[in-house]
Amino acid sequence: MGTLKVETGDEILERFRKKAMEEYGYKRGSLKKATENLMKKWLSEEKIEWGRLKGVITSKDSSVELQHRAWRRVD
Repeated sequence: MGTLKVETGDEILERFRKKAMEEYGYKRGSLKKATENLMKKWLSEEKIEWGRLKGVITSKDSSVELQHRAWRRVD
């Protein structure tokens, strides 16, 4: 089982928690269930337009170098 750490704004997080608990109950694991179901739904969409992201990040660094820099900030 993998782990995913996500940072988001307080307002979005609060709304997500409230919606997840309303949907899956006010108990342990409701956020996990809601997150998994949203990820499955998003990944099951027929066509993902990855081309729309091309050119969004402009940098002289390679994608690998950008990933390493991002992970250093997380650790």
